[in-house]
Amino acid sequence: MRWSICLLFSFSLTLVLPAQDDDSGKTVESAPADASANAAATEDGEEKVQDPWDYSPYRVLLWLVTDDGKLKKSVIEQPLRDLLDRDFSAVWRMDVRDAPSPVAFAIQRDLDQISYETLTASDPVLAVKREHPDAVRIRIAKNVGEYVKNVFGTQQLIDEVLTRAEAVGDEGMLGVKKVLKAVDGDALSVAEMWSDEDTEAILVSRGLAETLTDPKAKLITPKISEMVGDSVSQYDKVVIAYVQSDSVPYNVTAIEFDVLMRHFGPPVHRQSLSRKTLVAKISEAVTQAFRPVVRIENAGQRSAVGLLRAGGLIVNPDSPANVRVNDTLEPMTRKNDRNGNPILIGPLGWAFLSVDEIEGRNLKMDFYAGRAGGLQGRKNSRTFRMALKVRPQGESTLLRLHLQRKPDFPLIGYEIYEKELKSSSMTFVGRTDWDGRLRIESSDRPFRLLYVKNGGAVLARLPLVPGLYPTQVADLSGDDVRLQAEAYIRGVQNSIVDLIAIRELFKARIRLRLERGEADKAEVLMEALRVQPSNEELAGDMGRRQTAFLGALAGGSNANQRRKVDEMFTTTRELLSKHINPKMVRELETLLIKANENGGKLPPEPDGADE
Repeated sequence: MRWSICLLFSFSLTLVLPAQDDDSGKTVESAPADASANAAATEDGEEKVQDPWDYSPYRVLLWLVTDDGKLKKSVIEQPLRDLLDRDFSAVWRMDVRDAPSPVAFAIQRDLDQISYETLTASDPVLAVKREHPDAVRIRIAKNVGEYVKNVFGTQQLIDEVLTRAEAVGDEGMLGVKKVLKAVDGDALSVAEMWSDEDTEAILVSRGLAETLTDPKAKLITPKISEMVGDSVSQYDKVVIAYVQSDSVPYNVTAIEFDVLMRHFGPPVHRQSLSRKTLVAKISEAVTQAFRPVVRIENAGQRSAVGLLRAGGLIVNPDSPANVRVNDTLEPMTRKNDRNGNPILIGPLGWAFLSVDEIEGRNLKMDFYAGRAGGLQGRKNSRTFRMALKVRPQGESTLLRLHLQRKPDFPLIGYEIYEKELKSSSMTFVGRTDWDGRLRIESSDRPFRLLYVKNGGAVLARLPLVPGLYPTQVADLSGDDVRLQAEAYIRGVQNSIVDLIAIRELFKARIRLRLERGEADKAEVLMEALRVQPSNEELAGDMGRRQTAFLGALAGGSNANQRRKVDEMFTTTRELLSKHINPKMVRELETLLIKANENGGKLPPEPDGADE
């Protein structure tokens, strides 16, 4: 018989701030409480002392989904608690609940494509047109009833939302109730009404509301019960554990979602040969998927200092919640607007932290990044800088390079080198194939610091943890223009060398003819010398080509290549000015005049002229 289990874990601070509405009406999960605060107000007005960051345990929510009647929450909860508490009893607190059915369906349908938007797609929202004359005043559900005449939705969703609003005693929805209008048809029929000029607002699921783009929608989240977004916002992490039982051995997959950064970690796969070992495999997968959180206290260009969450509660140094020397972490940032809505969120691209030293509770880390900046910046209540410990599950990562903003333009034949972390030595790794790809294997190092070269020039630095993600894509500014400029400059330099040799040959032959009294033959050679390319001609052509190359490299991302092109042209101009100038021609013309005045033969040099 086919059966499946899906467990969804969620981790949070002991103290949780309530969710709040932003300008768009989206309910945004509150950020974890800052350890710098000493106290927080409770519901009865009293102040509650907060635990410091390194003594604040994680709070864990377990969502259970199963289509096998024998594997109910009551059956699996206690043995799973017993196994997980061996490693986490001191650093987390766990609740167990049944997962909302929409979440269970989404997980069973496609766990690999799960996202924050997928988790919250079923939550009802009020979508108001941003071009509405009172859109600025509409911030909460109550405002919708005050400024909107009609809100269209299906009868089923209207009844469901009103029932769930009554369950939490929200009076704001009472004002909306009078403007709710049921329409015939399904949710898609309601969404089609969005393009109607007379439609001010509609009631649909968040997933459907996100597709409303013409005109754009302002989403208002009603305060009702059983909102997935509200449930998730109370925790730090969501770990989904999914068991597929259509074949033996049973396949267990666990994947962690960091709520603050809205970022999923790599999936962890385990197999169980029987039901007797299934709970143990679930516990093992969840433990391996768990990523300890480090808060960045200070950051420079090449280093950072962080504090480990619940680090003071860890007794065993081998705890999966611990971070040790040489561990690798993925830095992440989140910047909120004044209403708590993220305007920048997620991991820093091509950046990792390596723990170099532990001094007391502080983790001293080296920062490796492919781009400048990142962790630096002023501290404020709207910015969060965190780092999550990485646990790569694969053996390799497929690296692909393509031209910037052109995914269909692969960078073929580009060289990949690896640099030692503590030295300047570099080792050749390989070249990209016809599609700009190269498989990077894991090694005994925590991560690999890769450099991309083409034509001898370094184009990018790419810190990479092989196996952390199946594929990694880097869009680079191609080096083809610089190579074309280099090829042109080499041609010009070769032409200059050839021209120097030709001019010296003409000089020697003209002097020989003049010394023999063959002024007429010397004049013919002089005419041939005068038609050779001049300094002005070569410099003019170089100027036109340099302008074209620099124009093709316009843009801040090509500043390094523009500098190299400028350097090549400057060096070549100096070579041209030094060796190709009119001085030689003027000297030979003077000798020719002297020879003609002496009957066609160059007069002998006076004594001491050569000294």
